Amino acid sequence: MLLPRVAPTSDRSRGTRAVVANGVGKAVLNLRRLTRGGGSALPGLVAERIDPRMVSRLVAQLPEGVIVVTGTNGKTTTTKMIVAVLEAQGKTVLTNRSGSNLSRGVASAILERSAWRGRLLEDIAVFEVDEASMPAVCEQLRPSTVVVNNLFRDQLDRYGELDTTAAVIGRAIAGLDGSATVCLNADDPLVASLARYGDRPDIRWFGVDAEGVERLDHDAASDSDHCPQCGHALDYTKAYYSHLGHYRCPDGHVERPTPELSLTSFESIDVHDGASRLTVDVEGDSISIVLPLPGLYNAYNALAAMCAMRSRGVALHDATDALSHVTAPFGRVEHVDVHGRGLRIILVKNPAGFNQIIQTFLGHPKGTRLMLAINDGLADGRDLSWLWDVAIEDIAPCEFVLCTGGRAADMALRFKYAGAEADVVPDMVEGIAELLRRTPEGEEAEVLANYTAMLELRALLDSQATLKRFWQ
Repeated sequence: MLLPRVAPTSDRSRGTRAVVANGVGKAVLNLRRLTRGGGSALPGLVAERIDPRMVSRLVAQLPEGVIVVTGTNGKTTTTKMIVAVLEAQGKTVLTNRSGSNLSRGVASAILERSAWRGRLLEDIAVFEVDEASMPAVCEQLRPSTVVVNNLFRDQLDRYGELDTTAAVIGRAIAGLDGSATVCLNADDPLVASLARYGDRPDIRWFGVDAEGVERLDHDAASDSDHCPQCGHALDYTKAYYSHLGHYRCPDGHVERPTPELSLTSFESIDVHDGASRLTVDVEGDSISIVLPLPGLYNAYNALAAMCAMRSRGVALHDATDALSHVTAPFGRVEHVDVHGRGLRIILVKNPAGFNQIIQTFLGHPKGTRLMLAINDGLADGRDLSWLWDVAIEDIAPCEFVLCTGGRAADMALRFKYAGAEADVVPDMVEGIAELLRRTPEGEEAEVLANYTAMLELRALLDSQATLKRFWQ
């Protein structure tokens, strides 16, 4: 859809254009909700074509500024955690709850909350932002806090190699105001290297120092385990998953920074419902949290959220209660009851994330009923070679495995090379029916899906069970 940009004119014209952009964008948003059941990025696209500076004009009204969260995995969950803590502090928060994280998606989220003449009443905004969109989005949002969770190989046909992605985020960081705070994952060598961009006096670090954290036997998805300066393989004293851990360059160029927020103990206390017990050290002050989310990967998300909150002066003891009640975003460990069968739906999109799901849910000795829904839509990335780096060998013996979606055969072939059998049911309607037929009433099954497959799956299941809409 091509819309002409309007040439800039007088201040009065720009003010009129801002009002028109906001009004037209909101009209498109409401029409989209009525006809499609969701917001999408189209309203933001239309409004930005009318007034390219609309986002900057609107967010400038927010008295406490903007927080941006980026990185490969965990953006949506970390954003939701930060929002929960701020709302518990009595703040009104503007955020892109749908997870639409390109510039037009952020614009749509802003349009949804603005009045017809372009007024925002919130105290602060928290947005997850796509890695490749960071320079353009940050130029408009001018965030006062930026959080970078991690950098894993993901959608190579879109992002390219990780060094390229890091450089893109680095440009965004270099363009921030000098007073902005940047919160970085100390355990990710490539994320840690972002500290060199720009004159950043306020870098905050978070990381893991826990002992006894298990690692999958076949976790070979180490995406960035070489020195960002000299290229030599890093020496690790601790390795948690993928390339996250305690590292140093053998030639002394880089080493893991000491985090001010450190996870000192981690315990999975309820694999079924998904809960973890965390102990976090904050410069000598120990904080205990029961996080109602599973896995070490969510512990990292919680650390990132706490780091952002501490940088803004929120007492972390006050934040723990909000974190103890946070729920997973849609599709991230979502429980659905369908005709008396319990389905747990989990998003998988790259080897690092997939391996953490295996470690958290599928590596225990049990007769798992498992369905994998894999597509290769534009939002997934056409290149699915990453399936071969998933630790399928570490999945405990399953009662059965079903593969569905456009790339079902590729997933089943990966199981075959791991020495396991998987049935291929390419049509997702038939796949769901087969899953329900083979799962006894009162029992449960696991459903792992990549992004477009998850949306398709949820749309099909919504005719049989009530699911939350993606913007809720």
